[in-house]
Amino acid sequence: MPKTLLKFSLLFVIFALLYTACEDVPENKIWPVDTSNDVAQPVITRVYPDASSMDKDSVAFAAVGYIYIEGQGFASAPEDNRVFFNGERGDVVSASPTLLKVKLPNVVGDSIKIHVSVKGSLLFARYKNLDYFFPFRAKNVVRQYKAIDRFVDATGLAVDKDDNVYVLTTEKKILKLTDPDSTLPEQYGTSIFITTPCMRFGPDGRLYLTRGTKSIYAVPAGGGKAARWVSAPSYVSFLDFDQNQNLYAGGKGGEIDVIHQDKTKMTAATYPDYYITSLRVYDGYVYVSAEYRGQDTTQIQQGIWKNKILDNTGNLGDNELVVNWTELMGEDGPKILSITFDEDGEMYIGLDKDNAIYLLNQKTYWYSEVLSPPASLITWGNGTYMFINKHAELPEDRAILRVEVSKKGAIYYGRPTN
Repeated sequence: MPKTLLKFSLLFVIFALLYTACEDVPENKIWPVDTSNDVAQPVITRVYPDASSMDKDSVAFAAVGYIYIEGQGFASAPEDNRVFFNGERGDVVSASPTLLKVKLPNVVGDSIKIHVSVKGSLLFARYKNLDYFFPFRAKNVVRQYKAIDRFVDATGLAVDKDDNVYVLTTEKKILKLTDPDSTLPEQYGTSIFITTPCMRFGPDGRLYLTRGTKSIYAVPAGGGKAARWVSAPSYVSFLDFDQNQNLYAGGKGGEIDVIHQDKTKMTAATYPDYYITSLRVYDGYVYVSAEYRGQDTTQIQQGIWKNKILDNTGNLGDNELVVNWTELMGEDGPKILSITFDEDGEMYIGLDKDNAIYLLNQKTYWYSEVLSPPASLITWGNGTYMFINKHAELPEDRAILRVEVSKKGAIYYGRPTN
């Protein structure tokens, strides 16, 4: 290129740049941002995971938990506040100038930094002499038992007073799982069969098991070989105890049988042509989930019922419908695999597909961010842990889980307390 042409080209570029610089540029394209209308720097005074908690050392649940951030200078509209946990954004669900409620992202750790950004403020919210809150702790809400992997087919689920977990394997071994991280389970007992729909501790310390027949088996207190304890009036798969040590059992026969500790027995309620798929005693009632197996298309195809416990011998009142599950979820909806209650009376329903657990009273899915179906068996321990047996069709999807909850389960009368 000739030198003269090169000089003219350079001059043209310089004049173009000068002209552009003199133009009026919209304010929203200026950088740095115009701070002439900037609001004062927000302030964080306290962060905690429970609205009623004053414990600064309490830990939040990643992905499913909520935290509260107290301070000054926050925006009243939730969308005008942004909260980040080690750079991952949380969901601000409610806001006021002095309080934010935030759902946590899936960030776990003991030294998490929380940054709060408020619209109109160039600076992050201040905490003491920092522009972030630190340290914040969040933990996994779900722990998987390492002793149960794709090579161990475990059915049943029982929990003792110390939150040790018991399952039956296809090797006819009853395993005791004391800690999620342990890979060496203790052998608690043996069985003559390889699978069980249900196992429960009784008030006498024995571990009771079913196999879908009329026979109910028991392992002696402290462990050992399962032996047939009694024969029920009908085919039974699921069982539970009441405060008078009566054992209620139900299953394929569509009956709720009552077996007393002296082995006397009776049929206390009948659901003709139904298959009972779960059973739980709560607040003076026996609750059952059941599927209709008859030919009458006008019958409820799947639902939950309850029968009032009338006396200390286990006599039951009429069948009372709690929920028409088919109507609620649709004909192609998930099936009920297990039911239980928390201490406040919320019913937790374990499902076979789509989601793991449904809360009946709240009408919402529970911990869907971290749990996947199936929830074949669900039960609480003595504290704030729920235990789940995911007995899935594919071996790689099977697991025994311990889920931390912010409340306890409803009382279980069969579990010895000393």
